[in-house]
Parts: sequence; structure tokens; C-alpha cells
Amino acid sequence: MKKAIFTICAKNYLAQAKVLGYSVKKFCPDCDFDIVLSDEIDGQDLMCNDFNVIEAKKLGIENYYDMAFKYDVIEFSTAVKPFYLEQLLEKYDQVLYLDPDMVVYDSLEFLFDHLEKYDALLTPHIIKPYIDFEGATAEESLLWVGIYNLGFFGVNNSETGRHIAKWWKTKLANQCFADKEDALHVDQKWMDFLPALYGERVLVLHNPAVNMAFWNYHERKLFKKEDTFFVDDIKFPLAIFHFSSFDPNDIECVAKRQDKFTLSTIPQYRELFENYLQDLKINGLDKLSKLKYNYSQFENGVPVLKPHRRLYRGLVREGLTFHDHFSTAPGSYYDLLERNNLKLNDPEQRLKSLKKTYGANPPILNKIFSALNVFNRLFGTKKYYLMMRFFEIYNRFENQTFLIKDRSSIKS
Repeated sequence: MKKAIFTICAKNYLAQAKVLGYSVKKFCPDCDFDIVLSDEIDGQDLMCNDFNVIEAKKLGIENYYDMAFKYDVIEFSTAVKPFYLEQLLEKYDQVLYLDPDMVVYDSLEFLFDHLEKYDALLTPHIIKPYIDFEGATAEESLLWVGIYNLGFFGVNNSETGRHIAKWWKTKLANQCFADKEDALHVDQKWMDFLPALYGERVLVLHNPAVNMAFWNYHERKLFKKEDTFFVDDIKFPLAIFHFSSFDPNDIECVAKRQDKFTLSTIPQYRELFENYLQDLKINGLDKLSKLKYNYSQFENGVPVLKPHRRLYRGLVREGLTFHDHFSTAPGSYYDLLERNNLKLNDPEQRLKSLKKTYGANPPILNKIFSALNVFNRLFGTKKYYLMMRFFEIYNRFENQTFLIKDRSSIKS
């Protein structure tokens, strides 16, 4: 059996990918391991001589730069998965994907054994039902991001496995947005379909030692016996730990996207996190984490922000075609923004969060609420309701293509 494990990341996550890679080499020595770079090397020293690093632009993806432009770094990195998976299935019998912020702590041979019987492996975010849910991630949040966490998956080189890769690829080419309004959450939400579409060929793993992360700490007990970590029972040696949302500058908080757990409340995790931080630093975290994502800016250095990407999505949906997506030349998308006074510069990315821009309880909110109250009194509740319905639809930048009044000189 030829086996492969791969991960995908931008340059600034290569320290994490290297830590993962060394753990794969230690516990899965008969597996090939690849790092797909959803970015460009751009003459940088990636400090990855021990690993096979492949630029995503060399995978032959149709409309590659369209995807790199319309998706942000997380969306794009996840969109690439099935494209490389499909290529690996031309050479390997079994393939696992692991997120770059994962670490392997034991042999994964049992997962490959599963792939001799099943065509795909999935891990749910949680595996135990609770009447009174006390997890770090609310159940309704899991409903949005997806039942399964696609930091891990496995696929067998079979007719069904190859079909899954092809099906997934067609979805992610254009529908890999993190977008609540469209019920999308990057590559992940699509996999909620898998057990329904492929039935008994898909194994939903209930092994607590696989893909352990902050969203399931509440339901799993980590403990150490002699030199080995276990989860719940000694029959489950820790296999894959997911350091999702880990902030190397604040190890105590465990994960940025939650406020339930800290290393003070779960001291049994401290050794894992301290060792992980040490490994990241040994593998070039300080240098690699500062490398700039190649698709984060136009060629003149102006950042490509979410409004730019989403407005582009809406214009393409209306039939406009753009080439040289990151160019600032006459006739480019950047030129279109500039001519319509829509260029937005936010180098510190403060606009990504209203709290960063205005604070937790900004006075401006009271002014807005007062203005809305005045509108309601002057024009009546019916027109107020219709206005709110209008903004519910047109608050999305994809639907604000009416802002582009000057469409002259667009190269098509």
C-alpha cells in the first residue's frame, strides 16, 4: 500500500507545517509527506529542506488566480485541498490530510486500516450528546461551520474515493467562502453531505484520540501514563492533536476563539502546549510567521481587503471578466476600484473588527440607534421594516455592484 499525508498552508504557517511533518516522519515513517503552499515562494528562504514543498500555482488549477483573488487566505488554502487530493489519488492507495497546526503523537496505522474497508474518514467536532451543553464552541456555531472538522480527513483510492475528490473539487472552485448568508463555511460545510451521499462507504470516526481540539475538550479526558498521553482510556493513545487557534504569544489562553479554557483550568494540557511552542520556535516560527502572504496585496502593496474580494465576486457573477487580478494597470480591477472611489486602505486590518475600530461599546452606536428611531417615527414602522429588509439583502458587498458606475476600459 502506498500511503501519503499532506497539509496546506501559506508561508507564515510553515513552522507549524514543519512540526507536523517531523511528527509524521516519526510515527508514520512509511508515508510520504507533502506541504502544499497556498502562496508563492517569492525568493524567500522557507527553511524546509527536509520536506517536499509544492507551490499551489504549479498544480495546474484552472482559473488559479481567480481563486487566489476572490478567496482570502483561509478560504484559498482550504479550496486547494481536493485539487491536490485528486492528484495524489493517481499515485497513492490511501491519503490523509492534516491541518498544519496538528501534531501526530502515535502511529496512524489504524486509520489506514480503516481505509481498507471504507472510502472516506471524517471526524465530528463533538462525539457525545449533551442535554446541557458546556463546550467552548456553542452548538449553533458548529451548525454553521459544519458537523465535521476538515482539519482531518482520509480518502481511499477507489472509484468512490476518486468521485468524492472530483465532487468536492467542483464545489470548492467557486463555493469555498466563509459566508453565513450562503450557508457556507469554506471546504468544511460541504462535507456534511458526505454520509448522506456516499452512505456506508464513509466512516464517521468516534475515536476520541483523533482530532482533539478546544471544541471538544469538555467531552474528553486527557491524561498521561508513563511517557504516553491517552484520551479517556488507555486503549486510546493520543493520535492527533489539533492546536487550532493557538496563539504563540499567549500560550495560557489555549486558543483565541474561545474563553472557556486556559492552562490554569486544564493543567494536564500544559506539557503539550509548552512542548509545541518550543518545537515551533526550533522550526523557525519567529522568522516564518512574519512572511507576507503573496495574495494579500495588489502589486503596488495596497492590501486586498474582504470588500474588494466580495465586490469582485459580485461583478464576476454579473459577467465581467478580469485578468492579472493583482495588477494596478489601466483596465485592471484595481483601476476600476480607483475610478469609482472604492479603493480602501487598511494596512493594520483594523476594519476587520468593529471592536478594534471603535471599541467594545462605542458611542457612535447610540447615535445610529437614535437616527433609526427618528426614521421609524417620521416614516412609520412599515417603511422602517422595508428599509431593514433592503439592508438585509444589500449589506453584502457581493450585492453592491451598483457602486461601480464607471465600467469603462475594463479588459475582457
